[in-house]
Amino acid sequence: MHRRSFLTVAGTGATLSLAGCTALFEASLPDELEGVDPDPDQLPAPSIGTGPVPIDVYEDFACPHCHEFQADVFPDIEARLLEPDEATYRHNDFPLPAGDRSIAMANAARAVQAETRTDDDPAGEFFTYKAAVIEADDLSDDGLAAIAADETDVEEPVVRDALDEGTYYPTLAADWQRGDENGVTETPTVLVDGEEVDDPFDADAIVERVRDAA
Repeated sequence: MHRRSFLTVAGTGATLSLAGCTALFEASLPDELEGVDPDPDQLPAPSIGTGPVPIDVYEDFACPHCHEFQADVFPDIEARLLEPDEATYRHNDFPLPAGDRSIAMANAARAVQAETRTDDDPAGEFFTYKAAVIEADDLSDDGLAAIAADETDVEEPVVRDALDEGTYYPTLAADWQRGDENGVTETPTVLVDGEEVDDPFDADAIVERVRDAA
């Protein structure tokens, strides 16, 4: 997988930790979400699988460690836990200063979800779009809109409007608040049945935790 590092180290920037992307200071609500009323009911968490044990993963679209998690750990989880319906995987947004496009990327992905979700598939084409954005080089507003048109059934103006208006900021704020309440400070963070897994890159530990919780 092509993995671009959007991390910058400057002033109040970010740095790499052993486990993932984390701020140089205590995690705080991103400036774009300041003053936004969290709305956990605006959109459901994008999910894969229907198993009884929840796996909640908190991610920042711009975090290179999250890209590594998606490339190296998620396929293992999918094959061992999601396809056999042992667990349900839920994406949660927890933007940190991993890059100045974190909020825009997450907002665009939620626009795709909102446009394509159904009662039977609340995620819609969210995960298809997420994978394409991780691979992309052009993350401008026009680029994010073009990815939606190229990779999903969503037309460019839908994403552009969401970016212009911050349409899904209430969802992002709700996710961030939930993560903060659960003690999330870096990305990726994996919670199985509400309990954090020490090493999010240890697929065996995630599988064991799920089976212990079943």
